[in-house]
Amino acid sequence: MMTQPIQMFENLTSETSPAGGNDIAKTTLTFEERRILELRARYARAELVANGLADALLWLGRQYSRFVAAIKTDFKLRAAESQLFRMSDRELADIGLCRGDIHFAIRETAEGVMPEIDRVTHTALPANQNLRRVA
Repeated sequence: MMTQPIQMFENLTSETSPAGGNDIAKTTLTFEERRILELRARYARAELVANGLADALLWLGRQYSRFVAAIKTDFKLRAAESQLFRMSDRELADIGLCRGDIHFAIRETAEGVMPEIDRVTHTALPANQNLRRVA
């Protein structure tokens, strides 16, 4: 079993012999080639940063839109709740609700679906619709 001689780091990475020990002639870049290479690298970095900033701005815009939509939805739900709270106990009984069920009827329906709000009158449609199926 033969062992390889220990090679110094300078021998492995010298400019005269590239890594791997190939005897490829050293290629030197002219000033103009180096300038073009640096310009391409700068443009690539600038493009990367610009794409990152654009993605970040688009993400912020989407988050802002979601935030505004959530606030609008909450205002509509509060309006529907206040409309139901203004009703008398008799009117609530007619639609099948009691005062304790108002919050549940508006925000947490049994199906986990938000109540529908009429676009014309801006009132909440009855959440408790006991529809009997005709057999």
